[in-house]
Amino acid sequence: MITEYSEERQKSLILDYFSRDARIRLLRRAETFGAPVFVVDFDRGSRHFRTLGSFGAGAQVTEQSSMDLLYPARLVFHYERLMSLAFAMVERPVSVLLLGVGGAAMWRFVRAYLPDCAPTLVDSDETIIALARRWFYLNQPVVHDTAQRFLAGTMAKFDAILVDLYGPSGPAGSDEVFWIRCLDSLAPGDFAVNPNVRPMAEALAAVARGRGLEPIFVTRRGFRDNLAQYVPTIEGIGPDALDGALERFAAERHLPDRGRGILENCLVTRHFPVD
Repeated sequence: MITEYSEERQKSLILDYFSRDARIRLLRRAETFGAPVFVVDFDRGSRHFRTLGSFGAGAQVTEQSSMDLLYPARLVFHYERLMSLAFAMVERPVSVLLLGVGGAAMWRFVRAYLPDCAPTLVDSDETIIALARRWFYLNQPVVHDTAQRFLAGTMAKFDAILVDLYGPSGPAGSDEVFWIRCLDSLAPGDFAVNPNVRPMAEALAAVARGRGLEPIFVTRRGFRDNLAQYVPTIEGIGPDALDGALERFAAERHLPDRGRGILENCLVTRHFPVD
């Protein structure tokens, strides 16, 4: 396991992954997360990035969140841009629950492009929250709690709930009770989640269909990337509605590049994608 490696070895692995010219800003263990995490700055041509990463089993370097230092509100990862489509499917989103802070990418997006939407942030790891404040411009309160406990105790309703919960081994496991609580916390609107583990996706789909709701799955063809799973709670939102919703959302909110590329070369289905 990576915890057996020295700090110098960990730093060497980071530089091997990002380039020897990368600048490691911080490297420390996040106890609740369960693995060492790091912040690194690096260049890709003329673009400058800051990434929150972690180590998994077998010394695997994983990018958890990334920020374009010249355009901090832009979503760097494709799966994040897919998740942002949740807002396109809500007529007037005024509240969103962000479960999992990471590098605060979705929070920066919401603040820049949906200034009339109030985000509530929840994360269980104090180290991750502190890193987001110090290195990723986060400047609003975060509820320090597990997503499960927060949902069990809240009476608030949200127009959208975005679940982005990860650990050293990948997406955090979520059972049917968790998804039931998510749906119970929704005002009529939309729910988006990005699990890339089939049992989690199918558990959410089963809960949704038990309420007469039909999920939508979106991922790149070949399913080599993350999966975005949407559960709209209003009628008239199906796979064929995504393109129009994205076009309207990009125009109204002045998204970078008018949202081009978000749905290109993607599968959009009513079932777990198999290409």
